[in-house]
Amino acid sequence: MKAVILSAGYGTRLKPLTDFVPKPLVKVLGISIIEYTLAFMKRNDIKDVYINRHHHPELFEGLSIPSGLNVHFSHEKDILGTLGGLLGFKEHLLDDETLVVNGDIIFNFDLKQLYHFHRSKKNISTMVLKNKDSNNVSSVFVDDFNNIVSIGKSAEGIYSEYMFSGIQIITPELFEKVESKNTPSCIVRDFYIPYMKEGGRISGFIADGNFLWKELGDLSGYLNTNLAILDLLSRYKLDHQTESFISDYWFNVRGDKIIESVEGIWLGDGYYIDHSATIIPPVLIGSNSKVMANCVVGPMAVIGDNVIIDHDSQIRESVVLDGTHIQNNNLVEKMVISKDFVFNSLKGSEN
Repeated sequence: MKAVILSAGYGTRLKPLTDFVPKPLVKVLGISIIEYTLAFMKRNDIKDVYINRHHHPELFEGLSIPSGLNVHFSHEKDILGTLGGLLGFKEHLLDDETLVVNGDIIFNFDLKQLYHFHRSKKNISTMVLKNKDSNNVSSVFVDDFNNIVSIGKSAEGIYSEYMFSGIQIITPELFEKVESKNTPSCIVRDFYIPYMKEGGRISGFIADGNFLWKELGDLSGYLNTNLAILDLLSRYKLDHQTESFISDYWFNVRGDKIIESVEGIWLGDGYYIDHSATIIPPVLIGSNSKVMANCVVGPMAVIGDNVIIDHDSQIRESVVLDGTHIQNNNLVEKMVISKDFVFNSLKGSEN
């Protein structure tokens, strides 16, 4: 297979963080979301990956791309939507199935199982579904034969209800049935729903169970995702997908730039921790960051690169982004904080 990572959106729910960086380049535990996805592609022997860009496209040039992976970029002068983004790569995707992934999720699952399921169903597309855990997302209803019968609207009869994970496989035949549009278009709203109304079939692959999946969503979701992955990192021998995510993707991308000094405390190159400071695991402290006298960091703290935490400060259940300077005698709790903004999960954000 080839793969497309849809990366052209503004990430408005993650503002003001995404004012400065495209959503796929937002870091979770020191690694941008898209770098996790590229590592997944490499691990699953996908050779060619296509990425569409719009918001701050120049920042994608600094991506860490695994060796042997051919990454091709497009630039959308105007955002074309999920369907429009795919159509931009059409000429490259006509000879095999394509894995299509939203650029704002972290995931790990058995791709071979999905691939064989998709081939066995012989439909033009397979959407990866998961148990619905929020009322803020559309429902996807599936029959007993794993055919999707409705998206967004309740279906008459007894059908299983799920949500779309943002992962799908499409076949070249899809491009024969899609009309090219100049305006932004959504593959679900503007193609799948009308296609099914006309009798077309879309498969639903149920990936719950041994399926690691996190969507950043808003800043509260971003905070929770960082802390959840940090917690998994400190006790990752839970299930196969979690263990392989940590060992195959997180460790491989971070490489030799971070070490576990003691259990649950991860330290980057060039760190400094004053002898009077207290570090309570799980904690990750990035490269060239400094923790000064009498500070308490942790539990559940993710500190980025080039951060300074001045004396007598406390950091817990928070994410401190790259280059931030925490002044002395500060308490940072349940926050995402950067040099440009502060987000308190209980109060909202302040620029």
